[in-house]
Amino acid sequence: MSRNDKLMLWGAAAIMVAVGALAFWKASQTPAIDPEIAALKIEHQKLMTGSRHFPAPEPVPAVHLGFVDVIPEPRLANPGAGVIRLADGGVGVPHGRMTVMVLPFAVHGEAKADLHGATFGWTLQDAPQEKLQDWKTQKPAKPAGFIIERQCEDGPIEIVAKLGPEARSFTDLSTEPRKTYRYWVSVTGQETVRSSYPAEQKPVTKGLAWSAETRTPANTRAMLVGGDRANAFLRLETYDRVSKKWIGKTEMAVPGQKVGKSGWTLNGLRFDKFTLVADVTDDEGVDRVLTTKD
Repeated sequence: MSRNDKLMLWGAAAIMVAVGALAFWKASQTPAIDPEIAALKIEHQKLMTGSRHFPAPEPVPAVHLGFVDVIPEPRLANPGAGVIRLADGGVGVPHGRMTVMVLPFAVHGEAKADLHGATFGWTLQDAPQEKLQDWKTQKPAKPAGFIIERQCEDGPIEIVAKLGPEARSFTDLSTEPRKTYRYWVSVTGQETVRSSYPAEQKPVTKGLAWSAETRTPANTRAMLVGGDRANAFLRLETYDRVSKKWIGKTEMAVPGQKVGKSGWTLNGLRFDKFTLVADVTDDEGVDRVLTTKD
Protein backbone atom coordinates (compact mmCIF):
# COMPACT_ATOMS: atom_id res chain seq x y z
CA MET A 1 0.00 0.00 0.00
CA SER A 2 1.42 3.41 -0.97
CA ARG A 3 1.70 6.30 1.34
CA ASN A 4 -1.08 8.17 -0.44
CA ASP A 5 -3.49 5.28 0.06
CA LYS A 6 -2.83 5.17 3.80
CA LEU A 7 -3.47 8.91 4.06
CA MET A 8 -6.85 8.49 2.34
CA LEU A 9 -7.90 5.69 4.70
CA TRP A 10 -6.97 7.69 7.78
CA GLY A 11 -8.86 10.70 6.44
CA ALA A 12 -12.03 8.67 5.88
CA ALA A 13 -11.84 7.23 9.38
CA ALA A 14 -11.43 10.68 10.85
CA ILE A 15 -14.51 11.92 8.98
CA MET A 16 -16.59 9.02 10.26
CA VAL A 17 -15.52 9.68 13.83
CA ALA A 18 -16.46 13.31 13.49
CA VAL A 19 -19.93 12.48 12.06
CA GLY A 20 -20.61 10.05 14.90
CA ALA A 21 -19.54 12.58 17.51
CA LEU A 22 -21.85 15.19 15.96
CA ALA A 23 -24.83 12.79 16.00
CA PHE A 24 -24.22 11.97 19.67
CA TRP A 25 -24.04 15.65 20.53
CA LYS A 26 -27.40 16.34 18.77
CA ALA A 27 -29.09 13.45 20.58
CA SER A 28 -27.87 14.78 23.90
CA GLN A 29 -29.46 18.15 23.08
CA THR A 30 -33.07 16.62 22.55
CA PRO A 31 -35.29 17.55 25.56
CA ALA A 32 -36.72 14.77 27.77
CA ILE A 33 -40.54 13.83 27.65
CA ASP A 34 -42.73 16.05 29.86
CA PRO A 35 -43.65 14.08 33.05
CA GLU A 36 -47.35 15.11 32.82
CA ILE A 37 -47.57 13.84 29.27
CA ALA A 38 -45.93 10.61 30.33
CA ALA A 39 -48.50 10.19 33.14
CA LEU A 40 -51.43 10.74 30.73
CA LYS A 41 -49.95 8.17 28.39
CA ILE A 42 -49.82 5.60 31.21
CA GLU A 43 -53.45 6.42 32.23
CA HIS A 44 -54.60 5.95 28.63
CA GLN A 45 -52.88 2.57 28.44
CA LYS A 46 -54.70 1.46 31.62
CA LEU A 47 -58.08 2.47 30.18
CA MET A 48 -57.37 0.63 26.94
CA THR A 49 -56.30 -2.55 28.71
CA GLY A 50 -59.27 -2.49 31.18
CA SER A 51 -57.13 -2.30 34.26
CA ARG A 52 -59.29 0.54 35.64
CA HIS A 53 -63.09 0.36 36.20
CA PHE A 54 -65.68 3.10 36.62
CA PRO A 55 -68.81 2.60 38.77
CA ALA A 56 -72.13 2.08 36.89
CA PRO A 57 -74.49 5.11 36.91
CA GLU A 58 -77.40 4.98 39.33
CA PRO A 59 -80.85 4.30 37.72
CA VAL A 60 -83.13 7.30 37.17
CA PRO A 61 -86.34 6.90 39.24
CA ALA A 62 -89.73 6.86 37.44
CA VAL A 63 -91.71 10.08 37.50
CA HIS A 64 -95.24 9.75 38.99
CA LEU A 65 -98.05 12.18 38.31
CA GLY A 66 -101.50 12.51 39.81
CA PHE A 67 -103.35 11.02 36.82
CA VAL A 68 -100.64 8.91 35.16
CA ASP A 69 -98.74 6.10 36.84
CA VAL A 70 -95.53 6.22 34.84
CA ILE A 71 -94.43 8.35 31.96
CA PRO A 72 -93.95 5.85 29.14
CA GLU A 73 -90.83 5.74 27.10
CA PRO A 74 -91.25 7.92 24.02
CA ARG A 75 -91.57 6.10 20.73
CA LEU A 76 -90.70 7.31 17.31
CA ALA A 77 -93.64 8.01 15.03
CA ASN A 78 -94.33 5.67 12.15
CA PRO A 79 -92.09 7.05 9.39
CA GLY A 80 -94.70 6.08 6.78
CA ALA A 81 -97.67 7.80 8.43
CA GLY A 82 -99.22 10.75 6.67
CA VAL A 83 -97.43 10.32 3.35
CA ILE A 84 -98.57 9.32 -0.11
CA ARG A 85 -97.27 5.92 -1.21
CA LEU A 86 -96.30 5.84 -4.85
CA ALA A 87 -97.08 2.93 -7.16
CA ASP A 88 -93.42 1.96 -7.46
CA GLY A 89 -93.03 1.68 -3.68
CA GLY A 90 -91.47 5.10 -3.20
CA VAL A 91 -92.66 7.75 -0.77
CA GLY A 92 -94.08 11.00 -2.11
CA VAL A 93 -95.08 14.24 -0.45
CA PRO A 94 -96.85 14.21 2.96
CA HIS A 95 -100.68 14.23 3.03
CA GLY A 96 -102.52 17.36 4.01
CA ARG A 97 -105.58 17.19 6.25
CA MET A 98 -108.79 16.18 4.44
CA THR A 99 -112.40 16.48 5.56
CA VAL A 100 -114.73 13.60 4.62
CA MET A 101 -118.33 14.85 4.41
CA VAL A 102 -120.96 12.15 5.14
CA LEU A 103 -124.73 12.62 4.88
CA PRO A 104 -126.83 11.92 7.99
CA PHE A 105 -129.79 9.52 8.10
CA ALA A 106 -133.46 10.50 8.42
CA VAL A 107 -134.98 8.64 11.39
CA HIS A 108 -138.78 8.78 11.15
CA GLY A 109 -141.21 8.84 14.01
CA GLU A 110 -144.62 7.20 14.35
CA ALA A 111 -147.03 7.68 11.45
CA LYS A 112 -150.65 8.64 12.20
CA ALA A 113 -153.71 8.68 9.96
CA ASP A 114 -157.12 10.32 10.14
CA LEU A 115 -159.93 11.09 7.74
CA HIS A 116 -157.78 13.73 6.02
CA GLY A 117 -154.66 11.67 5.36
CA ALA A 118 -151.48 10.22 6.89
CA THR A 119 -148.74 12.23 8.62
CA PHE A 120 -145.29 11.40 9.97
CA GLY A 121 -142.11 13.30 10.88
CA TRP A 122 -138.39 12.58 11.11
CA THR A 123 -135.14 13.75 12.68
CA LEU A 124 -131.58 13.69 11.39
CA GLN A 125 -129.00 11.35 12.90
CA ASP A 126 -125.29 11.55 12.04
CA ALA A 127 -123.81 8.55 10.29
CA PRO A 128 -121.55 6.28 12.41
CA GLN A 129 -117.86 7.18 12.46
CA GLU A 130 -115.98 5.30 9.75
CA LYS A 131 -112.46 3.89 10.01
CA LEU A 132 -110.42 6.48 8.14
CA GLN A 133 -106.72 7.28 7.82
CA ASP A 134 -105.40 9.51 10.59
CA TRP A 135 -105.17 12.46 8.20
CA LYS A 136 -108.92 12.33 7.41
CA THR A 137 -111.68 13.87 9.55
CA GLN A 138 -115.35 12.88 9.20
CA LYS A 139 -118.03 15.58 9.40
CA PRO A 140 -121.80 15.55 8.70
CA ALA A 141 -122.85 16.93 5.33
CA LYS A 142 -125.91 19.15 4.88
CA PRO A 143 -128.85 17.47 3.11
CA ALA A 144 -129.97 18.90 -0.21
CA GLY A 145 -133.48 17.47 0.16
CA PHE A 146 -135.67 14.49 1.03
CA ILE A 147 -137.47 11.85 -1.02
CA ILE A 148 -140.70 10.28 0.32
CA GLU A 149 -141.65 6.81 -0.91
CA ARG A 150 -144.97 5.04 -0.24
CA GLN A 151 -146.44 1.57 -0.49
CA CYS A 152 -150.18 0.93 -0.21
CA GLU A 153 -151.05 -2.55 1.06
CA ASP A 154 -148.96 -4.99 -1.06
CA GLY A 155 -148.69 -2.69 -4.06
CA PRO A 156 -145.53 -1.23 -5.63
CA ILE A 157 -143.28 1.28 -3.88
CA GLU A 158 -143.57 4.70 -5.48
CA ILE A 159 -142.20 8.21 -4.93
CA VAL A 160 -144.97 10.51 -3.67
CA ALA A 161 -143.00 13.65 -2.75
CA LYS A 162 -139.65 15.43 -3.02
CA LEU A 163 -139.07 17.98 -0.26
CA GLY A 164 -136.52 20.68 0.53
CA PRO A 165 -133.66 20.45 3.07
CA GLU A 166 -135.63 22.17 5.84
CA ALA A 167 -138.58 19.74 5.78
CA ARG A 168 -139.06 17.52 8.85
CA SER A 169 -142.57 16.13 8.27
CA PHE A 170 -144.90 15.02 5.50
CA THR A 171 -148.71 14.72 5.18
CA ASP A 172 -150.12 12.44 2.50
CA LEU A 173 -153.53 13.78 1.43
CA SER A 174 -154.01 11.20 -1.32
CA THR A 175 -154.74 8.23 0.96
CA GLU A 176 -157.89 6.13 0.74
CA PRO A 177 -160.00 4.89 3.65
CA ARG A 178 -159.35 1.52 5.27
CA LYS A 179 -155.87 1.10 3.72
CA THR A 180 -152.47 0.30 5.23
CA TYR A 181 -149.65 2.60 4.10
CA ARG A 182 -145.89 2.35 4.58
CA TYR A 183 -143.54 5.30 4.15
CA TRP A 184 -139.78 5.65 3.71
CA VAL A 185 -137.78 8.92 3.81
CA SER A 186 -134.37 9.20 2.13
CA VAL A 187 -131.76 11.97 2.32
CA THR A 188 -130.19 13.41 -0.83
CA GLY A 189 -126.99 15.44 -1.06
CA GLN A 190 -123.24 15.39 -1.69
CA GLU A 191 -120.76 13.05 0.03
CA THR A 192 -116.97 12.85 -0.16
CA VAL A 193 -115.50 10.01 -2.22
CA ARG A 194 -113.52 8.10 0.40
CA SER A 195 -110.67 7.13 -1.96
CA SER A 196 -110.20 10.62 -3.42
CA TYR A 197 -107.34 13.01 -2.67
CA PRO A 198 -107.85 15.92 -2.85
CA ALA A 199 -111.47 15.52 -1.74
CA GLU A 200 -114.07 14.93 -4.46
CA GLN A 201 -117.85 15.06 -4.01
CA LYS A 202 -120.54 12.80 -5.51
CA PRO A 203 -124.37 12.86 -5.33
CA VAL A 204 -125.81 10.33 -2.85
CA THR A 205 -129.31 9.19 -1.82
CA LYS A 206 -129.45 7.20 1.41
CA GLY A 207 -132.20 5.94 3.69
CA LEU A 208 -132.99 3.37 6.35
CA ALA A 209 -134.60 0.01 5.62
CA TRP A 210 -137.54 0.20 8.02
CA SER A 211 -140.71 2.15 7.30
CA ALA A 212 -143.33 4.22 9.11
CA GLU A 213 -146.63 2.32 8.91
CA THR A 214 -150.20 3.40 9.55
CA ARG A 215 -153.76 2.48 8.57
CA THR A 216 -156.38 5.00 7.52
CA PRO A 217 -159.78 4.85 9.25
CA ALA A 218 -163.12 4.14 7.62
CA ASN A 219 -164.94 7.14 6.21
CA THR A 220 -168.46 5.79 6.82
CA ARG A 221 -170.62 5.42 9.90
CA ALA A 222 -174.14 4.13 10.52
CA MET A 223 -176.99 4.77 12.95
CA LEU A 224 -180.17 2.72 13.48
CA VAL A 225 -183.12 5.10 13.20
CA GLY A 226 -186.12 2.73 13.06
CA GLY A 227 -187.70 -0.50 11.81
CA ASP A 228 -189.16 -3.77 13.07
CA ARG A 229 -188.17 -7.44 13.16
CA ALA A 230 -188.28 -7.67 9.35
CA ASN A 231 -186.80 -4.36 8.21
CA ALA A 232 -184.39 -1.74 9.48
CA PHE A 233 -183.85 1.86 8.56
CA LEU A 234 -180.22 2.98 8.93
CA ARG A 235 -178.75 6.39 8.35
CA LEU A 236 -175.38 6.04 6.60
CA GLU A 237 -172.95 8.96 6.60
CA THR A 238 -169.81 9.35 4.48
CA TYR A 239 -167.09 11.89 5.25
CA ASP A 240 -166.33 14.30 2.42
CA ARG A 241 -162.67 15.36 2.55
CA VAL A 242 -163.15 18.41 0.37
CA SER A 243 -165.96 20.01 2.33
CA LYS A 244 -164.81 18.40 5.60
CA LYS A 245 -168.37 17.35 6.40
CA TRP A 246 -170.32 14.16 6.97
CA ILE A 247 -172.90 13.64 4.21
CA GLY A 248 -175.67 11.14 5.00
CA LYS A 249 -178.71 9.35 3.62
CA THR A 250 -181.17 6.77 4.95
CA GLU A 251 -181.15 3.18 3.63
CA MET A 252 -183.61 0.35 4.27
CA ALA A 253 -182.15 -3.12 4.76
CA VAL A 254 -183.32 -6.60 5.68
CA PRO A 255 -181.35 -9.12 7.76
CA GLY A 256 -178.63 -10.94 5.78
CA GLN A 257 -178.19 -8.21 3.18
CA LYS A 258 -175.76 -5.38 2.44
CA VAL A 259 -176.81 -1.89 3.47
CA GLY A 260 -176.72 -0.01 0.17
CA LYS A 261 -173.16 0.48 -1.15
CA SER A 262 -171.69 1.34 2.21
CA GLY A 263 -169.91 -1.95 2.84
CA TRP A 264 -172.00 -2.55 5.96
CA THR A 265 -174.10 -5.74 6.41
CA LEU A 266 -177.27 -6.18 8.45
CA ASN A 267 -177.00 -9.55 10.18
CA GLY A 268 -180.18 -9.57 12.31
CA LEU A 269 -182.90 -7.59 14.08
CA ARG A 270 -184.39 -8.10 17.57
CA PHE A 271 -186.09 -6.27 20.41
CA ASP A 272 -184.60 -5.78 23.85
CA LYS A 273 -187.23 -4.36 26.24
CA PHE A 274 -189.09 -2.54 23.47
CA THR A 275 -185.80 -1.25 22.01
CA LEU A 276 -184.95 -2.31 18.45
CA VAL A 277 -181.44 -3.83 18.19
CA ALA A 278 -179.53 -4.42 14.93
CA ASP A 279 -176.54 -6.72 14.69
CA VAL A 280 -174.30 -5.43 11.89
CA THR A 281 -170.81 -5.81 10.43
CA ASP A 282 -169.09 -2.55 9.42
CA ASP A 283 -166.98 -1.87 6.35
CA GLU A 284 -163.82 -2.94 8.25
CA GLY A 285 -165.28 -6.36 9.01
CA VAL A 286 -165.88 -5.54 12.68
CA ASP A 287 -169.11 -6.79 14.31
CA ARG A 288 -171.15 -4.07 15.99
CA VAL A 289 -174.45 -3.67 17.80
CA LEU A 290 -176.69 -0.69 16.97
CA THR A 291 -179.82 0.42 18.80
CA THR A 292 -182.37 3.14 18.31
CA LYS A 293 -181.12 4.69 21.54
CA ASP A 294 -177.61 5.35 20.15
